[in-house]
Amino acid sequence: MPELLKALLVSASLGALLGLERQWSGQRTHPKTETVAGARTFAVWAALGTLCAWIDRGHQPGIFLAGFVGMVLLVSLFLYRRAVRDRDIGLTTAGVSLATYLLGGLVAYGEVKTSVVVAVLLVVLLASKDWLHKMSRKFTSTDVYEALQFAAVTGIVLPLVPDKPYGPYGAFNPFNIWLMVVLVSGLGFAGYVAVRIFGENRGLAMTGLLGGLASSTATTLAMSRESKDRPGVGYVCALAVILACTVMLGRVAVLVGTVSPTLLASSAPWLALMAVPALVFAAWSWRHFRGGETAGPARPAEAHNPLNLRVAIQFAILYALIVLLVRWAQDVFGGTGLYVASFFAGLTDLDAISLSLAQLQNAGHLAASEGTRALLVAAMANALLKAGMAAALGSASMRRPVLLVLGATAALAAGAAWFA
Repeated sequence: MPELLKALLVSASLGALLGLERQWSGQRTHPKTETVAGARTFAVWAALGTLCAWIDRGHQPGIFLAGFVGMVLLVSLFLYRRAVRDRDIGLTTAGVSLATYLLGGLVAYGEVKTSVVVAVLLVVLLASKDWLHKMSRKFTSTDVYEALQFAAVTGIVLPLVPDKPYGPYGAFNPFNIWLMVVLVSGLGFAGYVAVRIFGENRGLAMTGLLGGLASSTATTLAMSRESKDRPGVGYVCALAVILACTVMLGRVAVLVGTVSPTLLASSAPWLALMAVPALVFAAWSWRHFRGGETAGPARPAEAHNPLNLRVAIQFAILYALIVLLVRWAQDVFGGTGLYVASFFAGLTDLDAISLSLAQLQNAGHLAASEGTRALLVAAMANALLKAGMAAALGSASMRRPVLLVLGATAALAAGAAWFA
């Protein structure tokens, strides 16, 4: 089969797929109105893009651009007439029609896989219109403002800050510090979005899973308070805290792996071992926990947007100070100082010490084995802190399982640090 014929079949199929979605959407929204552009029209536009690109490449340069200009004029006329007739511009269909022409050109230039991926993503995006509108209502204007503000500041700050060490021990690298802020804030924002999407009344177990992405410390505090207010849900609050602390280990692994794959390879088996008590407890709870304590949804942890600039700057300062502390402890006390610094840093923020260790290992200032032991010491301190918070602030029904599971987690971390 000639290559041109193959390209036309592929592009027409992709165009028809996009056109079917537009046709289905139009019929669902306006069932009594005939769809202006459907499967046939979009298939023709995609085939036109392929033909123009084929001619442009082999015979007449500029014909693909001329075809695109013609498409723009046609779409502009369509938008004008629709605005006059229906007072509904319909920018989505217009934009997809231009994208369909460009997809046809991609196919002609041999980028078939890229064309298929883009077409499928467009169909998914178009079909998600109602869901996206529903989800957007769950976010406040403050959420949007903080996200845009953070994106703008990050886009300006990150490329401009110098990427070289400053200060004592060369511990302060502005680029690395802000890059760590972006990593942690982005991962936290993913958890925050999930909380917003699933809502606040989907159960404490979901709160624990999502809270581990956003803040396991905040989740522990909130669930401890909840168990005091409503002792009947103490067991579920304990499950939420345990799940949050387990997800936190996965989050730490992602952060460490992003900066130092070597340290991740060294520490991942031990982090997985630390998660075993929580996973066993969660599996047992899934099979054996029954009714009584689940009556009525409890209030989940208060969700705060982690893209707040003030919080981001505070984390940057904390991260920089921990890097300095670790380097100073290494210089003054040797290997023992590193572990003491990691223990106290783990009490405050496991993300910051994890990223600090990964950065130091990646820069060659720390062996992978030393970094692994220091990370496990920090994780042990963090588990002990969460257990202490639950013991001091939670109800008796919450206290027992949390102390049992997090105590076992801390013990495994200590043993792993000894043998690592």
